[in-house]
Amino acid sequence: MLRKIVILSLFALAGSVGAATAQNTSLKWNALYWAVGVPNMSVETRLGEKFTFNADAVYSPWESVKGRPLKGLQLIPEVRFYPKEALKGFYVGGYVSYDSYKVSKWDHPKTQVQHGIGMGLGVTLGWQIDIARRWGMDFYVGGGWHLGWYYGMDTQTGLRYADWNRSGEWIPYKAGVTFVYRLGMGRE
Repeated sequence: MLRKIVILSLFALAGSVGAATAQNTSLKWNALYWAVGVPNMSVETRLGEKFTFNADAVYSPWESVKGRPLKGLQLIPEVRFYPKEALKGFYVGGYVSYDSYKVSKWDHPKTQVQHGIGMGLGVTLGWQIDIARRWGMDFYVGGGWHLGWYYGMDTQTGLRYADWNRSGEWIPYKAGVTFVYRLGMGRE
């Protein structure tokens, strides 16, 4: 089921590319996430002189990290404001997010696994630079409020140890060292 959601999400991201002119659209990959085996892709499209729309899809396939699952999907639509010019230099972004996950919290026994969904609301600070005609880099950090709804299952017994619960917290939410590829002609 999660695999289908990832595939559909990637098609939706690719479809959003077709809705804008190629000259003003970039495809991006976060090297930090790829380095730890977490596939991801982003699309950023110019909305105006100083605004862009960015959409991230992140998928963690890990059934076991030190004996604990760290599996999930995260979708993050974001509007970014560039004081200088869209897609150049410093920016600040505001985002909402959706996530679905299967994890084992570090302070719980390894057999206790939480299955849940969540939503987030936050801010990103970043800097985008050119490295070649079609290529660039995007460096960013972001954080905000996350609200999750989950239940707990014990993998040894197959029984729930916790009914649906919720938790909310302020957390650092994302970080990136992202490679940017500009569709169309790129910058002159």
